[in-house]
Amino acid sequence: MKRRLILIPAALIAVFLDCFVFPGLSMNGIRPLFTLSLALASTGVTKVQDGMLIAFFGGLLSDLFCNPYLGLSAAAYLIAVVIMHGFVRKSGKKLWLFPLFAAVAALAAETLIFGFSVVIGAKLDPLKLLRATLPSIALEALLVLPLSALFRSRTKEKGNAFVR
Repeated sequence: MKRRLILIPAALIAVFLDCFVFPGLSMNGIRPLFTLSLALASTGVTKVQDGMLIAFFGGLLSDLFCNPYLGLSAAAYLIAVVIMHGFVRKSGKKLWLFPLFAAVAALAAETLIFGFSVVIGAKLDPLKLLRATLPSIALEALLVLPLSALFRSRTKEKGNAFVR
């Protein structure tokens, strides 16, 4: 219960950073999706339900505040969480592999968002988007390590660092 109470303010802070802080700091469209990184980190360290909670509500809130397509980010983040959970279950809970798993999951989420945007009819330049997406995925993967350490320290209070 205590762990879930931490997730709500963390998701709200992540959405605030995604919608209002990182767009002002982006260079050439390169900016990380902090909500996605937070969801992937919580999936790797705590239960998959925690990552799904952050992915769904964080994705819906970020769509509500800064994206024109409601539900698109939430669906993409949920798919990324499922991919991350599959990797973590197969390989064990090796913290040093989390950025690699997160990069693959973030690539799947970014590809899904791009694909749906094109299907809906958004005018996007694929080369410009590719140049911005790959560094963004690297930033999201690198953000997973400190966030995983944060979740790990919070769950160690109960004596079980990796709760499954």
